[in-house]
Amino acid sequence: MDIKSQLIKFLAHIPATLTVGERKALLSITGFDYLIPRINSIQQSNVVFFSELVELLFFEGQAQLLEFLVRLVDSCLVGLEARNKLNFFITKISALAPQQWNNEFIESKSTQAVSIFTALNKSGESLEEEQDTKLLVPPILETQYFEFTVVIVDAQGKEIKRSLKQNYYLTQDLGNGVTLEMVYIPGGEFWMGSPESEGKRYSNERPQHQVTVKPFLISKYAITQAQWREIANLREVRQNLKLRPSRNGGKSHPITQVSWFDTVEFCERLSEKTGKQYRLPSEAEWEYACRSGTTTPFHFGETITSDLANYDGGYSYGSERKGIYREITIPVGSLQIANFFGLFDMHGNVWEWCLDHWHKNYNNAPNNGDSWRDSSDNKIHVMRGGSWRNDPYLCRSSSRLQKIASEMSNHVGFRIVCSL
Repeated sequence: MDIKSQLIKFLAHIPATLTVGERKALLSITGFDYLIPRINSIQQSNVVFFSELVELLFFEGQAQLLEFLVRLVDSCLVGLEARNKLNFFITKISALAPQQWNNEFIESKSTQAVSIFTALNKSGESLEEEQDTKLLVPPILETQYFEFTVVIVDAQGKEIKRSLKQNYYLTQDLGNGVTLEMVYIPGGEFWMGSPESEGKRYSNERPQHQVTVKPFLISKYAITQAQWREIANLREVRQNLKLRPSRNGGKSHPITQVSWFDTVEFCERLSEKTGKQYRLPSEAEWEYACRSGTTTPFHFGETITSDLANYDGGYSYGSERKGIYREITIPVGSLQIANFFGLFDMHGNVWEWCLDHWHKNYNNAPNNGDSWRDSSDNKIHVMRGGSWRNDPYLCRSSSRLQKIASEMSNHVGFRIVCSL
């Protein structure tokens, strides 16, 4: 664990900072009350509050961080044992040369990157450690913290780790009480496609290749029927949209029976309404967001269970027991388990359209995270994630499927991206 993570963990246990008033007093006593308007998480848990505060202090600079810690030592907010620990942090940070400081604290600010080139160590503890990445403050106004639960399972499907994580999101009002939550995804590098160690895999997932992805926002859930209806009521841009194309489910279920062209129209209408540029994710963005730092077949770990995702539980992937087959979509997020970025239902429920044209493998694929589109009249596009009617093998992070852009199915939906 790096110095930043250790410091956040320590500060979160200061007992005199549990209320909003106490946190404001902390900032006032240390002379950093000017940060109060910039902190979105002042009413959240101590872990969330100090995560954001420490990020802001790191971005202020080494001298500012040291000044905050020194003033905290001299305050009435900490006891003798805590002062000794704070002096330890002060000594460690003071000893950092400029290059060390850049590597330790500032590099993530300039690149907004999370490296996902981790070794294929499959233990639950190591997988959890892989995802203990720096929580980056997004360069976006009006973002808010949120907390979510992540779960890691072993090859038998047994839960071996459950923890609470945090990230930022931005809310977009769609009207009539319907909102859209867009989660911040920090840029970074990862290996796209399935590794040889994954065993059975399709040739279209090869060769595994390195991709660099820029930061972006992506919808926390697949677009719901309620969200679809609000946007489908807006002025037509290129084509007509049905208000209720789905044949099953309710307002909180994912929209289905929509073609690739329908989803593009949805994005164009939403962009026109909000003044922001919404679109489908590139295939690289989708997999990067799904993996959220993991290198295992699923972001849950080595396998998947029907307690964690909606798929045909009559089939198993690893050594886990068979589960249930719901035979229909379920409300988005209803299983209450997210990946390490805070995205829900990335495995199963509905396939999700991507911007890219279909290619039979990754030979000559772009490595910058952009969509891979041909100049030819290619009408076949990529889908990702698997669905309620598929076996778990098709729900892996690297699994991909092709579909004619004009086709519609009751197990295909989408989620959307907003570029930064």
